[in-house]
Amino acid sequence: MDEALALHAGPQAKRTPFAPRKRHGELEKQYLNEVIDSDTLFYYFGTKVFELQKKFAEMYGRRYGIACSSGTAAVHIALGALELPPGSEVITSPITDMGTVTGMLYQGLIPVFADVDAETLNMDPRSVAQRITNRTRAIVAVHHAGLAVDVEALAALGLPVIEDCAQAFGCEYKGRLAGTFTPISTFSLNHFKHITCGSGGMVLTDDERLRYLATLFADKCYQREEGIRNPYFLAPNYQMTELQGAVALAQLRCVGEIAAARNRLGGRLSALLERIPGITPQAVPAGCKHSYFLYLFRLEREVLGCTVEEFSEALAAEGIPNDARTITGGRPVYLYDVFQKRSAFPGSDYPFSLTDRIYRPGDCPVAEAAFDSWITMNVYETYTDTDLEEIAAGVQKVAQYFAVRNLWTRTVSAGVAV
Repeated sequence: MDEALALHAGPQAKRTPFAPRKRHGELEKQYLNEVIDSDTLFYYFGTKVFELQKKFAEMYGRRYGIACSSGTAAVHIALGALELPPGSEVITSPITDMGTVTGMLYQGLIPVFADVDAETLNMDPRSVAQRITNRTRAIVAVHHAGLAVDVEALAALGLPVIEDCAQAFGCEYKGRLAGTFTPISTFSLNHFKHITCGSGGMVLTDDERLRYLATLFADKCYQREEGIRNPYFLAPNYQMTELQGAVALAQLRCVGEIAAARNRLGGRLSALLERIPGITPQAVPAGCKHSYFLYLFRLEREVLGCTVEEFSEALAAEGIPNDARTITGGRPVYLYDVFQKRSAFPGSDYPFSLTDRIYRPGDCPVAEAAFDSWITMNVYETYTDTDLEEIAAGVQKVAQYFAVRNLWTRTVSAGVAV
C-alpha cells in the first residue's frame, strides 16, 4: 500500500460516512405516552416495569427479573442478596467498569482481582483459583466486551458466582446465553449498551429467596408484597421508574437482532484483520458467540514498533474512531486511587481496614500489559460491509506504515547498509 498516512496529509482510508444510528422510535414513544396517560411514574403502581421484568426473564429462560436504576445497582443488589458479611473477599476482573466493584465496597467487601487471559482479556480461571483464600465468599464473573468468560470453570471452583453481563447481551457460551449459568446475573441498560433506557439495570435469578432479597435490597428493604414498612437490613433505593421501564420494554424487541448483527459484523471484521501482519483480533474460544459490545484487537509490538497511542492517533486520522489505553481508563481497576489510597470512604480506610489486602502494580501482569497493546473500536449493528472493508483498509495502511518504519529502524540500528 503506497498511500501516505492521512496523518501525513494522505487520503483517508474511511471514505464512506458511517450511517446514522437511530436507537429509539415510535414504540418507545407509544409506551412513554401510555405511562404519562396513566399518571403514575412509580414502578409499584404501574405496569411497564413489571412487564419488563417478566419479558426480560422470559427472554433468558429465567423465572424472575428485578429491574433497577443501573447496571452498577444490579451488581450491588446481587451482592446484597448473597448476604455476604463485611470483610469477605470477592474475586473479579481487573478489566471492568468501576460499577462491578462499587457495590462490593459499599457492602464492606474486599475486591480481589484475578488476572486475565492474554488472548481474550477475560478472567483466567487459573488465576481466580490462585486468588482464593479462607476469606473468599464469591466471584463476580465479568463477560468482557460481549465475549463470555469461561463461566463453567469459575462455577466449578465451588463459590457463589454472579455473572456481570453488562456488556454481554446476546453473547453465548456453549450454546447458552451468558447470564443463565449461575444462580444470579446482572445487566446494564445505560446509554452505551446494546439496548438502553438511558440508565437502568436488571437482575435475573431462578431462586425465590434470591428474588425476594434482591427485591427488598432494591427498595430500601420495604416489604411491599406484605405491606410492611419495617426494614430489617440496610438497603438503598435502586428503583426503576415507569419511564425507564417503558423505554427498556420497547428496546427488548430489537436486542436479538442487534446482537446477531454485531456477531456477524465482528466476525467479518476479524476475518479481515487477522490477515494483517502485526494485528491480532481478540480470540473467540470454541463454543462462544461474541456480541461485540466492543471490538478489540492487539498490536504485535515487536512487528510494528510503535506505541498504542501512536497507532491509535494514526488510525483516527484515517477516519476510524478508536480508543487506546481506555479499557477502564488506561489502567487496571486496582490501580485507581480508590484502591491505591484506600479512600472508598473519605476520612476512613474502611473496608480495606478489615483485611491486610494491599493492591500493588504487578498484581495482574497480563492485564497491565494489555493497556500497552490493545485497541478498542465499536462495531455497531448499522455498519455495512463497506464500512468493515474500509476499517480493515485503514488498519492495514497504518500497520504497514509502522511495520516498515520499524524494519527500517532496526536495520539501521544493526548497522546494515540499505
